[in-house]
Amino acid sequence: MKILSNHRATREQLPIVSRNTFGIVVIRGAAGSGKTTSALLRLTAIVNALSYRRTLNNDQTPIKTLVLSFNRTLAGYIEGLINDSIQTGAIPVQVENDTFANWAKVHLNTELIQDKEQASYLLNKCTSLGYDLNFILDEIDYLRGRFLHSDLDKYLTIERTGRGLSPQVTRSTRQILINIVREYAQYLEARRLDDWHTQCEKMISNSCLGYDIIVVDEAQDFSVNQIRAILNHLKEDYYLTFVIDTIQRLYPRGFTWAETGLDMRNATYYRLKENHRNTIEIATFAASITQGLTIDDDGSVSDLTQATRHGPKPIVCKGLYSQQVSYAIDYIRRHVDLETESVAFLKPKGGAWFNEIKKQLTNSRLSYITITKNKVWPRGSENIALSTMNSAKGLEFDHVIILGLSNTNMHHLDDENDDKLQQLKRLLAMAISRARDSIVIGYKESEKSDLVNYFTNGTFDEVNL
Repeated sequence: MKILSNHRATREQLPIVSRNTFGIVVIRGAAGSGKTTSALLRLTAIVNALSYRRTLNNDQTPIKTLVLSFNRTLAGYIEGLINDSIQTGAIPVQVENDTFANWAKVHLNTELIQDKEQASYLLNKCTSLGYDLNFILDEIDYLRGRFLHSDLDKYLTIERTGRGLSPQVTRSTRQILINIVREYAQYLEARRLDDWHTQCEKMISNSCLGYDIIVVDEAQDFSVNQIRAILNHLKEDYYLTFVIDTIQRLYPRGFTWAETGLDMRNATYYRLKENHRNTIEIATFAASITQGLTIDDDGSVSDLTQATRHGPKPIVCKGLYSQQVSYAIDYIRRHVDLETESVAFLKPKGGAWFNEIKKQLTNSRLSYITITKNKVWPRGSENIALSTMNSAKGLEFDHVIILGLSNTNMHHLDDENDDKLQQLKRLLAMAISRARDSIVIGYKESEKSDLVNYFTNGTFDEVNL
């Protein structure tokens, strides 16, 4: 699978890469602006600087580095970039590259509750609350990620940062959720089990692992407690880089820097404006979907004046699902050189949702690989990837194809301010912005997701199948 080649720092990235003093750096920027690349170039520069200093001081202490991503696929992609860029010299360099969840699991080695058992327990407790169950499970995840278990009562009165305006959660419902979380914690303790949240709290209180350098990619999707845990494992003199764009937040998170315990007064902030990935046409199409979303200081919308390449308009095709897949395969044959270019079929959900695509790709003798949650970035000859949208976060491909966009796989409440609708708009715009050169989207008229209504006329070409 084709991987982003190593880049030399651009003029805009040079100040980030050349800053190798201790402390905190926050890299902001819209999708395609080179945030992750900048962070990894900075990582390489710091490793080289530390190695030089330690060699001068005859200090053979290994340089300990941690790179954390939110999903396994992105971690695998970054692993490939790191392996291609960091050369071990006289001073040993220890690089850990992982998701937060797996990093905590490796260092704690405690038994985790199974996902099905956890979901069954919580759903049983929440069924009678009168809310959409997916929303209420997200709310529990949110409060457990934001507050320490000893501080759950703060949830009763605090603003629910990052959770949208609708639906509202009353004080009485908040108290019920706190009670459910406390009962669940007792349930875990009685069974001598952990889950991701209890492991996170243990990482907050465990002995410091002593990292010189930590890079947190897609920081907007980390919880407050995860950031607190990361801070606990930095050396006294540390290099900490956050890569963040809150307009791409996909998970029920949301925090202020002050909550994490970080002193940001001396932090250095950079905002990348150039769009190194998308054509002007793709950037324009993606930006139209995110119109109306709240943007804070750590969010960035693509500056269309900073995209310099032109290309074809995105294609939106309408027809039966099998027709959409046939059209996409014909599009690949006519427009894509699979020897040098990559294609991603992206969907909101995985598993059986990819069956028809797999069948038609196989019948057409087009090799593909599934990269969802794949910790090792594939280095084989296949240049067609199948992935959920979430797992494609942070990646890039020459061509992106999104078929079968429906109310079933993009379900939300009718309220314009519904938190799930805002989340899905971010998800779709993020998926579209993975594409360097072209984007194809398909739907069946009778089943279409109403996210299609956010496509701005004139920014795409329509094809009736």
